[in-house]
Formats: sequence, structure tokens, C-alpha cells
Amino acid sequence: MTESRLPPGLVLWPGTESIFQRIGVLISDIHCTDCTVGNQTADETDWKSFFGELELRLDASATDVSEVVLILNGDVVDLLRSGKWAAANIYPWQRDDPSFRKTILDIMHDIVDRHASDPAKTSGSSGFFHYLQKMVERLKQKTPHVTVIPIVGNHDKELQVVPEAREIYYRQCLGLAADGLGAGYREWVAGQMGSDPADPWPLLPFYFADPGLRLFATHGQWRDNTNSRSTSRWKFRHGWQPQVWRLEQYRAFSDPCFGDTIASGLLSGFIWNATRAIEREVIPFAINRSANDGIEHIRNVLREMDLYRPASRAVVRLLEEIGKLDRKDANTPRLYKAVVDQYRLSLRSWLDQPETFHTAPPLFRIVLLPVISLLSRPHWAWLDTLLMRWMAKASDRQGDTPYDKLPAFRADYRPCGFHLHAEGHTHFAMEADLRYSTPQQPRNYTYVNLGAWRNRIVQKFGNKGYRRRSTGRALVVRNADSGSAESDYRFTLRDVTSWGDRLDRW
Repeated sequence: MTESRLPPGLVLWPGTESIFQRIGVLISDIHCTDCTVGNQTADETDWKSFFGELELRLDASATDVSEVVLILNGDVVDLLRSGKWAAANIYPWQRDDPSFRKTILDIMHDIVDRHASDPAKTSGSSGFFHYLQKMVERLKQKTPHVTVIPIVGNHDKELQVVPEAREIYYRQCLGLAADGLGAGYREWVAGQMGSDPADPWPLLPFYFADPGLRLFATHGQWRDNTNSRSTSRWKFRHGWQPQVWRLEQYRAFSDPCFGDTIASGLLSGFIWNATRAIEREVIPFAINRSANDGIEHIRNVLREMDLYRPASRAVVRLLEEIGKLDRKDANTPRLYKAVVDQYRLSLRSWLDQPETFHTAPPLFRIVLLPVISLLSRPHWAWLDTLLMRWMAKASDRQGDTPYDKLPAFRADYRPCGFHLHAEGHTHFAMEADLRYSTPQQPRNYTYVNLGAWRNRIVQKFGNKGYRRRSTGRALVVRNADSGSAESDYRFTLRDVTSWGDRLDRW
């Protein structure tokens, strides 16, 4: 389609239009944190194996492939899951506070140390960005065009409002220099986001649209009413409207939101403060081995609270575990009190914040939050757990936009030739095949959710305990060679699930 005939607001990836053989690789939701309230991303052995296998696969195609596009489909770094917010006595939505910028930069520097350093030289590094950069460097020696495209998610959106943090991300995480970002990339981002193409460190784009690869990719937070924010021009019910978002530089997804900034910021503060309270009020008074075992168990649960989806499920487990210990062992009353007191302080703080009610979607603001505020006052342990169960159930209600409302499958987008719509965000890997009457050929359309590359806590069969596992998914798309008699377009999903001693450490 010519630019004049494109749907309103749609900006296509310029790519290298004269190249026939191209490959796109997508991964999503890496969640590299500073590890102050737990490590969310996959481990070093996972990343070393993944990038090694990916490079071998791309090497096998190097002789006839002229362009490789690696798309990081949002939430690659996570600036919300950090104890630094609580340590600085600031919340992530308080962007006018003088400490906000410094806290963001401190988190980014630690992310570089924990995820961009060579694991062979830095103990504890996941190596994600290290292995990514090394693979890209080697591919550039064999393939004429290699491009890394970082899509913005909802846990890394602070990069959009702190240019210095964005520079660290481009330069130290992705290994991209300002003069290495080509004019085509800058103009594409500026055209999509309504930003200045002269910005040395461009905003992260919101989506990737490429008819050659038949691919439309975006993070997916736009159809989650807890992780998007109404503006003067757009409300959640309006759905996909890039022409409106561009007028406001996508503020609906860069401003603080209820689900990510508010809830995640307070959860991180709770983990940080509860851990400090145990160190201050419990450990010095431990009197025997059973008390020490109970303390260490709860500290382990706190370290891994970010490995649940949604996060309120982690709070449910913590309250259940601390209640069991209190009933079973008379030596743990200090532990119970320290954790539950911090939980209630965090809950009250959350309810007392004007931003909580201001950003909450209608279901939360009108019904759930007033109920939680009323029922949280009696300080009954069973009621605390019930409230968190309600929160977990309500948090699961997201992403129910009908498939025909997704951009790749909308009637006005179909003439562009998209047949594959990829998202992340929900952390649940899935795929669905669809069919529409127009255009007549071909009629195959597919929705793919990339899940998340991370360690996870899952319940065993019959809800008999918990287990850790590492999961990940990559989508590889190869376009058709228009110079050949037979189409070679295809896409494949690479799923990884692993268990083992390294994950079963407690």
C-alpha cells in the first residue's frame, strides 16, 4: 500500500525494501531488574544456550539472508521492581520529586552491572545483554543488515521520560551508539511517536509493522485497562488509535498507570520493607533452629514474590505461609508480626495514595477499592488473604479484546498484508489461528503471545506445593523470496521450559 492509502496513524517499518530474504526474531518480557527485590529474568545458562542456538540457526541462513531484525517486544528492562524506590522514600509515579531521576539512573546502572556484564568476569550477571551484543556483532560480519528494535512495554516506560536512562539503555544494554542509529530508524520512530527525529536517543517505538514479514508486533498493554491511562483524547474503550496517541506522544502508555507503576511500586516497597523488618526485628531474637528455618523460608518467599503472575498471588502465598508457621511453631511470633505489620502498612499506604484511585479502572475504583478499604481495617488474617485472592482474580481480567479488533486483523489493516500479530505482556504463551473472508487469498491469520523469559513459581498438581521452572519463547519469521517460483514464507515458535537442581534450591 502507498503511504497515502495506509490506515490513519500507521507507520510502516522502512527496512530494506529491495531485499527479498529477511528474518525477524521476536522475544518479549525479559524483565531485567536491579535484583534488589528479587531477580525476575532467566538465568545465565538459559541466555547462553538461547543466543548460541539462535546464532547457529541464523548462521545456517547467512548465505541467502540479507537482513535480520531482532525485535525486543517490551519489558526488557524493569524499572519498577526495585527496592531503591522504598530506600529513597519515593514512589515511581512521583516524577516531579527531585529524587525520581536519580533513582531511575541508579536502577539502570545496576541493571547494566547485573545483565550486561560478561558472566565469566562478573559473578551473578545473567549475561542477557552481553550475549545479545556478542551475537549481533558476529552476525554483522556475515549479514549485510542487522537491526535491533526495542519496543516499549509498561515496565520500562520510564525510559520514555528520562532521556539519560534511555541513553544508558541504547548504549550500554543494546550496544548502540547515537551515530549508529540510522536516519531510517530515527524517522520511523519520530513518525510513529510524534517525537523529534533529531533526538540523539529516540523514544522507544510502540509497535513494529512490516508487510514484507507480514508481521505486526506490539507489547500489548494498550488492551489492558489497568496498564493504560485515559487522556483528554483517548479512553480505553476506544481501542487501537495510533493517530490519536501520536498527537500526545503516547502519553496513555508512558504516564503512571494503576497496574504497573502504582501496584508494582508498592509491591516492591513491601518486599523491601518486610525484608528490612525481618533483619531488624526478628533475626536478632531468633532462639533456636526451627525459628531460623522459618525465618529463612519466609525470606526466600519474599525474594521470589516477583515470580508469580499476577503479583497479588505472591501476597496470597506469603500470608498463607506466614500463617502456617505461626500456628505450627511458637517460636515465630515476631516473624509473623513483622511481615503482617508491613503488609498492612503497605496496603494502607496503597489505599491512601490519591494516585491509586485516580488511575484505577472503574471496576477497581467503584467497587473493589472501597471494599478493600473497609474490610482491611479489622486486621483479621483470614480476611487479609481473602482480599488478596479477590485482587488476584480481578487482575486476571485483561486482554479480552476481540481478535478482529487487534491491529493486524482489522479490516482496514488487512490490505497491508499482515498475517501475524505478536504480543507479550500477559506472560502466558499462546497462539490462535484465525480466518477472515477478505482478502480472499491467503486466508490464514495467526495471533501469537510470546509469554515471558523468566523463572516462574507454579503450583504442583492438585495444588500440593510449589515448583520453580524456567520458561521462554522466541518467534522466528522468514519472509517469502519474491524472486523464487515458490513462496518460502514461514514462522516458527521456539519454546523452552526447564527444571533442575539449580531451580530446586529450596
